[in-house]
Amino acid sequence: MDFLEKYKPKKLEEMIGNKKAIEEILKNNFKKPLLLYGSPGVGKTLSCYLIAKKLNFEVYEINASDYRDLESLKKVLLISKQYSIFGRKRIILIDEIDGLSIHDRGATTELIKIFKESKNPIILTANDAYDQKLKNLRNYCKLISFSKVPYPSIAKYLEKICKNEKIEYDERILKNIAQRCNGDVRASILDLESLIKDNKLLSSDLLSPRDLEENIFNSVRIILKTKKIDIAKDVMNNLDRTPEDFFWWIEENVGREYKGEDLKKVLNYLSLADIFRRRIMKRQDWILLRYYIDFISVGVALAKKETYHKYVAYGFPTYISKMGIMKAKKKEMEEKIEKLRNKMHCSKKIIVEELPYLKQFLKL
Repeated sequence: MDFLEKYKPKKLEEMIGNKKAIEEILKNNFKKPLLLYGSPGVGKTLSCYLIAKKLNFEVYEINASDYRDLESLKKVLLISKQYSIFGRKRIILIDEIDGLSIHDRGATTELIKIFKESKNPIILTANDAYDQKLKNLRNYCKLISFSKVPYPSIAKYLEKICKNEKIEYDERILKNIAQRCNGDVRASILDLESLIKDNKLLSSDLLSPRDLEENIFNSVRIILKTKKIDIAKDVMNNLDRTPEDFFWWIEENVGREYKGEDLKKVLNYLSLADIFRRRIMKRQDWILLRYYIDFISVGVALAKKETYHKYVAYGFPTYISKMGIMKAKKKEMEEKIEKLRNKMHCSKKIIVEELPYLKQFLKL
């Protein structure tokens, strides 16, 4: 089990930071729709699930980017007026409401109708509640701010994980991880896990830029949640990674999102994508690239019968993590070989040949 799943808070008391925001949600008693806003990874979506658990509610989650048309929103309106089959109330969670396009005026009108007619509590989440396109929606909601989690709190939490997992660590590296994640607890746990090798914590210098990682998580989430071809294609058109990198992100996370026949179907699409990738590399037939891209985006999006309305903690690709560590170790060894070559006044080839013997009495 990966760290995100293993150390995901099971109750509200276990969450790091934003205690006042959670208290305010409970105190409000859902008298009006709530708009939770703040940076990614600070606990907006997770807190909704934990509050629902505490109140014995169910959660019906939708992603705003996948519910732009009136027909989809009318379905949400119908659900918002009903209790669950067990007679329990539902929290209607509309995630990433700032994903609505400025052209989705009909969607905004329908959402306001849902606010007025719903018999269940409604919670919306956004990174920026003061985005211009949310102007009309803000008037119907109570805004609750989720702030970035202080880095000392994150570092302390990472230290707890290291101790539980018996990982050899340096406190300075933990602080570096906590600082660079900019208040994003989820990102810090992913970074920590990606740096572990043989129960030791490697240098945080090996980590990729944080802004790129945030973008790729959003892209993966949209592909796995949507069932619309145009949205899937938009993601690939605006991707800040190579399609091959994105393949590994999707491959790592489909098993967390999809189940049963949906999972079989999506793995088949990924297998076909891999076949096309090999043909492209072997024959240099780049015309096939468009099919490869469609398999890992449109194919994955349409493989599911219905969108999964659940919270999923997506992870960093194991393959990319291992490749990064291997490259770093190779570079480190090459630097040591170069130093030995200069000191021993011999060729690199001789150093490489004698390396097994040199390792016996040198720290390499």
